[in-house]
Amino acid sequence: MIRILILKTKKSVHFDNKYMSIAFNLAKKGIAASFPNPSVGCVVVECNHDFKNDKIVGFGFTQRGGRPHAEAKALEKINFKKKKKYLCYSTLEPCSHFGRDVSCLDKIKKTPISQIIFALKDPDKRMKGSKIKQLSVDGKTIRSGILKKDLFKFYEGYFLNKIKNRPKITLKMASTLDGKITASKKKWISNSSSRKIVHHLRSYHDAILVGSNTVRIDNPRLTCRIKGLENTSPIRIVINRKLDLSENLQIITDKSVKTILISSLKNEQIPKHLKKKNIEIINIKTEKFNLKNVLRELSSYGINNLLVEGGAQTAGFFLKSKFVDELMIFRNNFFVGDSELSLIKFKGSYNEEEFKLKKLMKLKNNILEIYQSQSSLIFF
Repeated sequence: MIRILILKTKKSVHFDNKYMSIAFNLAKKGIAASFPNPSVGCVVVECNHDFKNDKIVGFGFTQRGGRPHAEAKALEKINFKKKKKYLCYSTLEPCSHFGRDVSCLDKIKKTPISQIIFALKDPDKRMKGSKIKQLSVDGKTIRSGILKKDLFKFYEGYFLNKIKNRPKITLKMASTLDGKITASKKKWISNSSSRKIVHHLRSYHDAILVGSNTVRIDNPRLTCRIKGLENTSPIRIVINRKLDLSENLQIITDKSVKTILISSLKNEQIPKHLKKKNIEIINIKTEKFNLKNVLRELSSYGINNLLVEGGAQTAGFFLKSKFVDELMIFRNNFFVGDSELSLIKFKGSYNEEEFKLKKLMKLKNNILEIYQSQSSLIFF
């Protein structure tokens, strides 16, 4: 009898992992596009009461702009049958609060779904006192924790936002073999393969941040320009306290993506050329203008994953403040000599032991080094 129970448990674990993995893959489809909501994946499974003849009858992920939610999409066209059993797998606890629509939990409640399984509880304060416990009173089974370690990594930025009032921060840098982070304007430090990865990296983030000097010197567009990713460009953010950027810069003239300027100027001091539809000004009072408050503002804006691509000053600013969760260094195989700014100078800005090398990737004559902060938000 004990052996039968063990076999049944193993089978149910496999069943749960199988469908939560599918929900996870669906969630990945909505990365960044679901802003300002986290991307959630959901599948509804139909089976016999002995869990045989199982199949997916509904699936969905959070749509562009955050609506409809994954559960709402999954429930849209299901033809429920009386003699069947239904299970709902969601990567994040279904919402129970009312917004622009009826909550997902209320929608599920009206269906014959008997089990609601999710990986992680939602840390959103609005979920306190969630109605999900009431569903168990109504005869529905509630389970959580399936693939929670994998899913937490995916939702790390969302958890940081809700718990620490800041986004997850990835700092991207490029370096030569002798540790220089700048080179001649005629020469790229990173190669074409590395730059392609950077465009993919941008598409996974809600926003990309640079400093004013980078904008003035490089005049970047900060968009995704790889075929198929053109509509996945992140919000552009520039720390520009005095709002003194030229009206001819690409991040000002390009209207394809929103640009946020973070300033300490009052509204009446905003220059006319910055009062455009694609530009938004976030004002932080001079006495409160520090990185912690900047990140708090971005967090309240709904930004969960922030990519920092700034130059030396901005990178040093983030490292010194100990807000970097992931450090990505694209290292080339050439030397440029002593005249350029060195990566070694950054070692005074952070403790090397704070970062652990997680991955190395060879990209022709470049190597991508990915480091993880040891002080990142870890629950498991």
